[in-house]
Amino acid sequence: MSLPTGATVVGIKCKDGVVVATDSLISWGTMILTDKGIKAFKLTDTIVLASAGLTSDYQMLVNRLKAQIKLYELREKKDISVKALAKMVANTLYARRSAPLFVQTVIVGVDDAGPSLFSLDMGGSLLSEDVTAAGSGTQMAYGVLEKMYDEGVTVKKAEDIAVQAVRAGIARDAQSGGKIHLMIVTEEGVTEKSLEH
Repeated sequence: MSLPTGATVVGIKCKDGVVVATDSLISWGTMILTDKGIKAFKLTDTIVLASAGLTSDYQMLVNRLKAQIKLYELREKKDISVKALAKMVANTLYARRSAPLFVQTVIVGVDDAGPSLFSLDMGGSLLSEDVTAAGSGTQMAYGVLEKMYDEGVTVKKAEDIAVQAVRAGIARDAQSGGKIHLMIVTEEGVTEKSLEH
């Protein structure tokens, strides 16, 4: 999928949690706007959304989701599950398919069902996966993921794999760059790290 802005976003489901990593470069075509962008967002205590694409579109999506999550939790009197949130995003994107949000989205989290990872395209396709990559650095990231990923990987090992995958995107994709932003989700909550590439 061709997007107006670039990114390298990587998600890895582990036996003890989920890891998502992104670059921090915000660009518009060939123009760099900043290398301090945020592409991963904590939506609840144990759910993170990361996105590649048009910055204004994913920022608007995140703001809308935060409100919808509060309404869901008030109505249902329970925390939203990762799957329910992913379906909420899929429905939002599908409803806008004639005037789409230019985003590729990765949703990761941990709930009663264990660790989960979902990827969505701008049309609202919803896929449950063990590993995924999104953005203009996808091909380079998958080169690392396919070589290094093993089923049942731990969060500690997945952090290293995710960093190397985003580094590969930054090295070969002109629209990816800046720092590497990691978000690790376990039963205890979300931990954030920022690394130089």
